[in-house]
Amino acid sequence: GAAVARWLAAEGADHLLLTSRRGTDAPGAADLVRELTDSGTEVTLAACDVADRQALAALLDSVPEEHPLTAVLHLAGVLDDGVLDALTPERFTTVLAPKADAARHLHELTAGHDLSAFVLFSSLTATVGGAGQANYAAANAYL
Repeated sequence: GAAVARWLAAEGADHLLLTSRRGTDAPGAADLVRELTDSGTEVTLAACDVADRQALAALLDSVPEEHPLTAVLHLAGVLDDGVLDALTPERFTTVLAPKADAARHLHELTAGHDLSAFVLFSSLTATVGGAGQANYAAANAYL
């Protein structure tokens, strides 16, 4: 996420709304905000579990008119690797929710916005698989 935020800032983004489950408490968050701000990009950092539809709706509703939502880039992901017979439904949910559920929520909740881009970051694992990553492959294949 940080690399994409830096790229967006370098490409001239005036304002970025960055979200993560931990927001300002995420490791490196303060340094990233400082770096982006120093480069001339205004940054809003919000704590939001995008898999939580109500929390995401509240966040989107809080976007100020002076900084309208113009693009969505969804990079969330969680790993919980294990051999297939050890992957419980809960372990699948842990991995599917931030990737697949969140993508669906973002799509539905931003459908009325005039977006220039709606980008979902997936993984090659969705196509070729990865040892112990059935849940991660499924989450990325959903995208």
